[in-house]
Amino acid sequence: MGKAKVFPLVLALFGVSVALEQGQRCVNPARQSGKCVLVRECASLLAIYSKRFTTPEETQFLASSRCGEIGRKTLVCCASEQQTRTSSFPTSPECGIQVTDRIIGGQTTELEEFPWTALIEYRKPGNQYDFHCGGALINARYILTAAHCVQSLPRGWQLNGVRLGEWDLSTANDCSDGICSAGPIDLEIESFVAHAGYDAADTAHTNDIALIRLRQDVASSEMIRPICMPLAEPQRSRNRVGTVSFAAGWGKTESASASERKLKVELTVQDPSRCRQIYRGINIALKASQMCAGGLQGKDTCTGDSGGPLMAKSAGAWYLIGVVSFGLSKCGTAGYPGVYTNVVEYLDWIESNVL
Repeated sequence: MGKAKVFPLVLALFGVSVALEQGQRCVNPARQSGKCVLVRECASLLAIYSKRFTTPEETQFLASSRCGEIGRKTLVCCASEQQTRTSSFPTSPECGIQVTDRIIGGQTTELEEFPWTALIEYRKPGNQYDFHCGGALINARYILTAAHCVQSLPRGWQLNGVRLGEWDLSTANDCSDGICSAGPIDLEIESFVAHAGYDAADTAHTNDIALIRLRQDVASSEMIRPICMPLAEPQRSRNRVGTVSFAAGWGKTESASASERKLKVELTVQDPSRCRQIYRGINIALKASQMCAGGLQGKDTCTGDSGGPLMAKSAGAWYLIGVVSFGLSKCGTAGYPGVYTNVVEYLDWIESNVL
């Protein structure tokens, strides 16, 4: 079946709840405002439609974007091409879509799952190289991670680079169920900036957030693509308490100091006042700029996952809601959620530091 025939057929399967006229205001599947226009007039959707291969999520996004028709031509809800707050970042479906550490109680991810997950490499004394932190690709040039991953490092440690597109550290080219990746890519770091309010001596790890600028732009693929940032409504002001979220990384597990394969763990976002009360019991004063997730026995993030993403899915796309910061030294202790830097509280800082 030719591509030109697939798009209208898929749209027909989903139907249209309310038919709009050309030029009318609408809201797309990502809850972004836009106008009902011809497909050829919407660059972002046309770019997806013109791809040789599309993911099921992209196909569904195209289908769900239908807002009416004129003559026999399909109209789609096209989000505004120029959004002042999101100009430096991609919007769904250019982000947050996946083609299909230390993590406690984790499950192995699929080959192409969470393609924005990054590994940060360090050069250590004795000319040794190893990964000790994670991060998330947020656009073609930047990785968001934790401040403690880029400054106040152990003596003799230096940031060396960032790896993207990794799944299994033990193999050069990853394969699963007959599908193989093109292999990970190692990228040089041009610069980094940690939040000026971060203090390594602060037991609460307030402002534990940083940006790494890569030396070159990264092209998107099945194994590498950015996660969405919660810049627009309703993501920006959403109450996340009770939200089912996921963290991913290669860090410490129950049985080994590190996992060869990327793992994921499901974590529920906890009530912040209750979490602050828990940590006050061990003389740690959490701030409103932090969030907590997890707290079940045996399910947690741990040291090797520092800087990695806490993610929640909405309208078919994944959003970065937290950055792994810290928790108890004994990871996965019942009643003690992990602590994450709340990304929404730092959106202005992030935008002001992305060049």
